[in-house]
Amino acid sequence: MSSFLKEYFQVFLYFMLFNASILSVTLTLHEMGHLYIGTLNGCTGRIVMIDLKNNKTYSEIECKNPINDFILSLGCYLFVIPFSILFLLLNMPERNFFYVILGLGLSTSSLDILGVLNNSIIFYILITLGTFLIIYGESLLINSRIFKIEEIPVKL
Repeated sequence: MSSFLKEYFQVFLYFMLFNASILSVTLTLHEMGHLYIGTLNGCTGRIVMIDLKNNKTYSEIECKNPINDFILSLGCYLFVIPFSILFLLLNMPERNFFYVILGLGLSTSSLDILGVLNNSIIFYILITLGTFLIIYGESLLINSRIFKIEEIPVKL
């Protein structure tokens, strides 16, 4: 195998594995936020990460007392936003995962917000903004990892 193909395969594998990990952690933190807000309000529940019948993830929350669904749906940001901010502390190209995680958080929360507010305009705004943030973050990552240009100092 040529060195170019080997390097390409390594970078491709790195991006695939890291993106899959980021997606899994973001979804878990998203659902944990719902569950945590529910438990603060006296509810019980569980997180279902893989539902092969419905092909989705969700939190099953049962409350004895009425709870504000809007507050419960906003719980998805409780852990996702701090997790994304942690990537800004990195002094590497991976700090651009901040945009990817924030975009995933906005995109995955759009269905929660739609279910509570029943407003399709907010749904489309969140989906569009989330998608643009994901694309922006991934393009910065690719630009800094694959197409990196190193400056070579030259003495005259």
